Amino acid sequence: MRKFYDFIYWLFMTFCKLVFIASIIITSYVVFNRYVLSKTPRWGEQAILLCMVYMALISASLAIRTDRHIRVVLIQYLFPASIREKAMSILHGLSQICITAFSIFMIIYGYQFTMLMTKSKMSGLGIANSYLYAAVPVAGICMLIMQSERLIYFISKLMGKTIPGYENGIVPPEELVPTDETGKEETA
Repeated sequence: MRKFYDFIYWLFMTFCKLVFIASIIITSYVVFNRYVLSKTPRWGEQAILLCMVYMALISASLAIRTDRHIRVVLIQYLFPASIREKAMSILHGLSQICITAFSIFMIIYGYQFTMLMTKSKMSGLGIANSYLYAAVPVAGICMLIMQSERLIYFISKLMGKTIPGYENGIVPPEELVPTDETGKEETA
């Protein structure tokens, strides 16, 4: 199971990197044409917008897997120390449900909105606006995939079980600290 989610994480990360590189290349091309050749391509700004929307929404699923999404940690200090751990466990479970529900919401209503936009065109690119708005349901699917791992991990932890490969929690392989044979951290 871990290898599957590591591969999906790598796939989403690679997609985001490629889209980011494409947006840099397109931006450079537009700036060069605008200020050196004095002729701005009409499609440039819309292409950059398309890249940025996909990159921003798909990268949100990466934040879900690594648990680096925006959250308020002040709430945990409002609980008395005696019940803080139990209360945070309950709130963590609620957050898992909310993220899952939000992902499903993005898929359903994003798809409906995408279908509404099939007849309108993006001004510079000449393609249907639905390609831009399709980023919402696609990101919802990506978020749901990443959230499914968190949900499975949370439920197994709640039941007191450990899934093989998840002894250290859900951490992408590139973020694990390399160790030597004795278990000590390697130094550069």
